[in-house]
Amino acid sequence: MNLLYELYRQSGLAYSYRRYVTALAAVPAGTAASAGAVAALLLGPVGGLALGLMAGLLAFAGLLLYPVHLVSARRSHFENNFVYTLGVLLPLLAAGVPLGRAVTRLAEVEEDKYIARELALAAREMIVMGASQEEALAHSAERVPSVTYRETVEVLIRSAKITQRVDAVLLARLDWLLRNKQVRAQSLIRSLSLMFEIFVVAAMLLPLMVYIVALSFSPLGALEVGGLALDPLTLMLLLGVVYTPIVGTVFYIIFDSMVQI
Repeated sequence: MNLLYELYRQSGLAYSYRRYVTALAAVPAGTAASAGAVAALLLGPVGGLALGLMAGLLAFAGLLLYPVHLVSARRSHFENNFVYTLGVLLPLLAAGVPLGRAVTRLAEVEEDKYIARELALAAREMIVMGASQEEALAHSAERVPSVTYRETVEVLIRSAKITQRVDAVLLARLDWLLRNKQVRAQSLIRSLSLMFEIFVVAAMLLPLMVYIVALSFSPLGALEVGGLALDPLTLMLLLGVVYTPIVGTVFYIIFDSMVQI
């Protein structure tokens, strides 16, 4: 249950943990009963039992995987975009705005909905629940599955206890994060360049070379692959309609997963 609660807390679900546990128990049971009853009328008792069990397991898996997806999305947003949030927070602190008021203002203007919601929760804890700045930020760091956010909050809390120049400490932290992002961007450019060369060879040059070779040997007869005779026209259609779209889709997924800095 501790792992489940930790998953719930870091997922940022909008309703209470008790409601989530109740849904985790009730929804699969209701889904299994409904699907089993309908399937029993159509397929008999054995088929109804099997389909009901399958539907219940799928519903249970969906309720577990949805918080996992939210945790992954929150981690990605904080790791990629929180550095820009610090760029907005820094001028506020440099102007002498108290940390709690700066966080409240930041929650109002932040464009990333995940970061804005978390900052709003921290501001609500300070204003409504009467928590101190350090307590609210520490609780916020515990809820966010991001190393960058957690380390930054720890730096802010420690620096606020020993100095009034929190902006100077935050400036050093921001400079380090930007340098780290720059290094990752350079590495990403090199990786994308290599992957694009592989894409050109695999998706463009290779089909063209295969077609040229098949066309060159066409006077000797059709090419046989696994007992299937392929003339150059059929081979060209297969490469253009089947092979190239599949390879293009695979590389699109790879490129899309890589462009995260």
